[in-house]
Amino acid sequence: MSYHEAPQQMAGYLYQVVQSLLLLLDSDDPSYSICIEKFDDIAFIENGSPKDLIQVKHHKNRQGNLSDLSVDLWRSISSWCDAIRNYDLDIVSTNFIIITTASATNDSIAWYLSQNQKQRNVDTAIKKIQTITKKKSNVVQKFIDNFQSLSKIQQEQLISQIFIIDNSCKLIDYRTELKKRLRLGTLPKYLESICDELEGWWFQKAISFLCEEDVNCIKQREVQAKLYDIFQSYQDDNLPITIDSNISPTAEEIRELGMDTRIFLEQLKLICLTDKRMQLALKDYYNAYRQKAMWIREELLYVNDLENYEKRLIDEWERLFEISKEHLERFNKDEQRRIEEGRELYNKIQDLDIKIKDRVSSPFIMRGSYQQLSNELKVGWHVDFYKRLYNLLRGGKNEKLG
Repeated sequence: MSYHEAPQQMAGYLYQVVQSLLLLLDSDDPSYSICIEKFDDIAFIENGSPKDLIQVKHHKNRQGNLSDLSVDLWRSISSWCDAIRNYDLDIVSTNFIIITTASATNDSIAWYLSQNQKQRNVDTAIKKIQTITKKKSNVVQKFIDNFQSLSKIQQEQLISQIFIIDNSCKLIDYRTELKKRLRLGTLPKYLESICDELEGWWFQKAISFLCEEDVNCIKQREVQAKLYDIFQSYQDDNLPITIDSNISPTAEEIRELGMDTRIFLEQLKLICLTDKRMQLALKDYYNAYRQKAMWIREELLYVNDLENYEKRLIDEWERLFEISKEHLERFNKDEQRRIEEGRELYNKIQDLDIKIKDRVSSPFIMRGSYQQLSNELKVGWHVDFYKRLYNLLRGGKNEKLG
C-alpha cells in the first residue's frame, strides 16, 4: 500500500463507523443489532443471522462511478457470493446493499438496482449482467467468475436482493447528516454538543467492535437509550456531566489550568481536616472547575447563571455559619471547640443538596463550588477564617503559608 493510499483506506474505515451510526438512527426496528467487520463491512442482525449485508464505498478525491464494469460493484457482488456460501444464507430473505459516494451511471446495472423504486428494474439489471458475464474483463473477471460459480437461480435471487444507495454523503459531510437526524429532538443551541457526545460514545463502541472478541454487535435500542440520556442532559433544567468525578488531578494538571488552591486548602487546615479528606476536597474543586468551564465554553451555562448559583450557596452557608457562631459564644476563645465547630459546619455543607439546575444531581458540582468560594474567602469554616487568611489573599503567591 502506497503512502497516498493510506489516507483513503483510513477514510474508508471511518466511513463504515459513521455510516453504521446513521443506519441505526434510520432503522425502524429496535430489535435489530448492527455489526462492523463481521459478516460484511456492516451487517444488520436478527436472531443471530444477518438480514442486511452492507458494503460501504467512500471516494475521497474523486467522484467515482458505478458503471457496468465498476470494481466497487463487482467486488461487492463477489464478497456476497462468499458470504452466501460461508454463512449458508437464505438469499431471498437477505438484503445486499451498497452505500457509496459514487454515482450510478445512467442505464447501468447499478442504476437499475437502485433503492429508488422509480428507476429500479431488476429484470433489466439481470439481462445486462448476463451480457457482461459473456465477455472477458481483466479488471473484474475474477469477481465475475466468483459470481458465476453460483447456480443460475442463486444468481438471479442475489441480483433481485441488491440495493444501491449512490451519491451518499462523503465523510467530511456526514456531520450534517447526523444533525438532520437529531435536530428535532433538541434545541438548536444544544445540537453541536449533543452530536459531540453521541459521536464520542459511538466511536468508543466502534473500538470495542474491532478490538474485543466478545463484543460483536449493538442493538438499536441501546443507541436509543443513550440518545435519550443525552437529550435529557441538554434541557433547560439540566446540564450534561462530561467530567469523570472519580479522577483526581495531578499537580501538573492543576498548574496547566492555572488553579490556585492555596487558600481553600489552608481553610481546611484551620479545622484540622485529615489529609485524605483534603485530597477529596481537591478532587471536587478540580472537577467542578473543569465542568463549569466546559458548560460556559459550550454556552450551556452563562456567567450570570454561575453568579446566581454562587449567591445561593453563600446564602445557605451564611445561615449555617451564623448558627455556628452562636454555638461558640459560650465557649469564649476555646480554640479546640472552634476547630470542632468549624469541622461540623464543613460537614453540614458537604451534605447539602443545592443543585445548579434542578436535575443536575452530581454532588461534586456543589462541593467543588464551595471549595472555590472558600478559596476566594467568600465562605469559610473556622469562625475566624477571614481574619486569619486575609493576608494570604492580599499577599498573592509570594505570601508565606502557615
